[in-house]
Amino acid sequence: MRRFNNIMTVATLALIVMAGFVSSAALAAAQGESMLYLVEFKATEAGAPTTRDQAIELLQQLIVPSLKSLAGDDRVRAGGLFVGARAGVFIVAAKAHDEVTEFVRALPAWGVWDWKVTPLESFAHRAGLEKNVLKELGGEKR
Repeated sequence: MRRFNNIMTVATLALIVMAGFVSSAALAAAQGESMLYLVEFKATEAGAPTTRDQAIELLQQLIVPSLKSLAGDDRVRAGGLFVGARAGVFIVAAKAHDEVTEFVRALPAWGVWDWKVTPLESFAHRAGLEKNVLKELGGEKR
């Protein structure tokens, strides 16, 4: 019975945390606030040039314009390329997941880079959630 109670406590806490995260993201979007997303990208081998002319075309038409776009967009809060690699990361602010998809999809190099997008929550938001969990567990300092 004790094991069942422990499992139920963990499940309940997970549900509380997930509900808080989902409602917070929805509330931020409804209020027009930006959420942050970690965007990771790396060059695909399928798009690798095999000739000098292909390399020039790829760089001129896709890679350089994409990097300039990322460098000049106010929604990109931070980021860069991994030294010596054909990969990088950036953090972008957006009001919704769809906006991030559209942003990434509009980059000229979209088709030659693999993408991974991860929504982020703020440190303050997570601290508030953890404080609520502490309160539920009866461990909150007074």
